[in-house]
Amino acid sequence: MKRLFALAFLVIYLFNWGGYLFLQNYLVARADRHMNDLISQNLYDPNSLIEVKVKQNIPGIFEWPDYKNVTGQLQLKNACYNYVKLKFTKDTLYVLCVPNYEKTKLVKSNIIYAKEINDIPSDKKANDPSAKKSGQDSKYDHPISRINFSFVNNDMVALAKYRNKLIKTPFISLRGQPPEFLS
Repeated sequence: MKRLFALAFLVIYLFNWGGYLFLQNYLVARADRHMNDLISQNLYDPNSLIEVKVKQNIPGIFEWPDYKNVTGQLQLKNACYNYVKLKFTKDTLYVLCVPNYEKTKLVKSNIIYAKEINDIPSDKKANDPSAKKSGQDSKYDHPISRINFSFVNNDMVALAKYRNKLIKTPFISLRGQPPEFLS
């Protein structure tokens, strides 16, 4: 009887220690697999698609006249989506998404559970949408880098060859023989 209680408490302890994380990851993977199956069989409602626009500056790209079927996942404002169609223009990326409610529910429950375990105090200011963030990282910053690759100047090549000619003998002369190798 004692062994049964010890085994039961050990199973409960191991589940709390890491089993919940494995169970959570399994359930999220199963929800992803189920949603991908529905999308691959076109069993989603086209009227429930959500269009997400992402501003960008890609002047050298060819604009796509219509949407292409592309699958993937994204997460916006604590909600999980699976995108099904994608379209590029020179200044905007358009993504058509299907909401993944099951995965959203699992991710939210995991966040709440992690807060309870780690004794993280709930901060009311962090959840207040009226609080404005300021600073360098408050907006999306996409600096444009310009890199210019130029050919090597012939004067630099001649200078490098001249430096190598300055060293007449690369070896240092020593008096006597080097010591013998002892095994």
